Amino acid sequence: MKLINTRHLLLFIISLGFVNTGFSQVVRSDYFMSTSFLRSSMNPALRPDQGYLVVPVLPSVGANVQSNSFNLDNLTFGGENGKRVTFMHQSVDANRFLSNLSEDNYAGADVNIKLLAVGFYRGDAFWTFDLGVRSHADVNIPKGFFGLLKKGFDQDNQTRYNLSNLSATGYAFIELGASYSRPFVDNNLMLGARVKVLGGLADFDFDAQNLAIDAGPEYWSATSKATLRGSAPGVRPKYDSKDNLDGFDFDSGFNIPGFGLGLDLGAVYDMKDVLPALNGLKVSAAINDIGFISWSKDNSINLQSPETEVRITPNDYTYFSKNGSSLKDVFEDAFDDIKQAVNLKGETRKSRVTKLRMNINVGAEYEILQDKLSAGALYHLRFGNYFNLSEFTLSLNYRPCHWFATSASYSFVHSKFDTFGLAMHLAPSKGVTFFLASDYAIPHVSSEFLPTTSKAVNLQFGFSIPLGSKRYMKRNI
Repeated sequence: MKLINTRHLLLFIISLGFVNTGFSQVVRSDYFMSTSFLRSSMNPALRPDQGYLVVPVLPSVGANVQSNSFNLDNLTFGGENGKRVTFMHQSVDANRFLSNLSEDNYAGADVNIKLLAVGFYRGDAFWTFDLGVRSHADVNIPKGFFGLLKKGFDQDNQTRYNLSNLSATGYAFIELGASYSRPFVDNNLMLGARVKVLGGLADFDFDAQNLAIDAGPEYWSATSKATLRGSAPGVRPKYDSKDNLDGFDFDSGFNIPGFGLGLDLGAVYDMKDVLPALNGLKVSAAINDIGFISWSKDNSINLQSPETEVRITPNDYTYFSKNGSSLKDVFEDAFDDIKQAVNLKGETRKSRVTKLRMNINVGAEYEILQDKLSAGALYHLRFGNYFNLSEFTLSLNYRPCHWFATSASYSFVHSKFDTFGLAMHLAPSKGVTFFLASDYAIPHVSSEFLPTTSKAVNLQFGFSIPLGSKRYMKRNI
């Protein structure tokens, strides 16, 4: 992607080499697994049945990608000799390709690294302290963008394409958190809270409020009104000989350009006294990432494009129509052309404040066999700058013995009966525990082992060292 230059955009998002998510837990399949310490990231009132220690040499890592439209089957097609070609290839019918897309096509990518953590019981209270790195990136590409690429040169007259919803946003920050939970109301109610101190590493927000391109057989002309706001260590825009934005320079020294605070709140309630006929039913809810990051003036930029018309000399897309060039090449050239249309200029530097992307989890679990088998339902909603992401997950959780637990799940919104979730936790009382989970196990992959039909992929794995003796679910909600 060369809207800002691929290398510099990557630096802007990652900033010093780490990436993660707008919600600190990327997999939901372990929400009802009492052996998992990771589930407290989704609800601070959910506690594992044993204390734990996470050290940097055995971290917890999670990655997640979700979209409403993008997968290999929508962007690549079968060509000659079974070779897949991009949507730009001349053998791919434009209407067939565009019919697979939505008016707004979004994708979000997350990675989560928990570097250090400790959780322990003190009486009925459970304490945790943790250190991790989080980042997230969203992009929204309107359907007109793909129509422009596919049809831009295949017409006799100039045709206008509206790209006004083109947007991208992302951030990365260090998180130092402390949480506390304890039971109330005769142990039927569990309340938990996590307070987080945040060190902002990088943040950016690009938004095209107005972007239209008139495309024809010989040239493109564009009108635009767009903004790019961002923060990173000593970030400075740089321009080419034509006075177009050509990436960024950064200070060579290390500094943290932003600081902030965050808060998670959660609750779990056992319904046995309210609905005796449904003994074994527990309901839970949490709201996470209430907070903000304040970015310093010296590490922030505020760029805008004047609302004027410019003529673009686009890349030669006939090259992509005649061979099987990679998607990466197509998008890099496309965004390089968009860079000409959106000529961003610098304004006076000023500090900025960004809010965290809150997320909500609401769950219900029914215990079928005590400490052995349960069924769960979880609704997840994450608020974004330009769109919200939601998911509804059903799970069956089985624990055949105290040191081994599993969960099988199905997520409705992004699976579409194409993927299922699986989680496994080896949790001995001594030694090292291991956790592996995915909400979207992939049944169909290309020859390069990339998902062809699913629109979501995630994976979480982690290690921990158990602390203290086992405390079972019936004693700790």
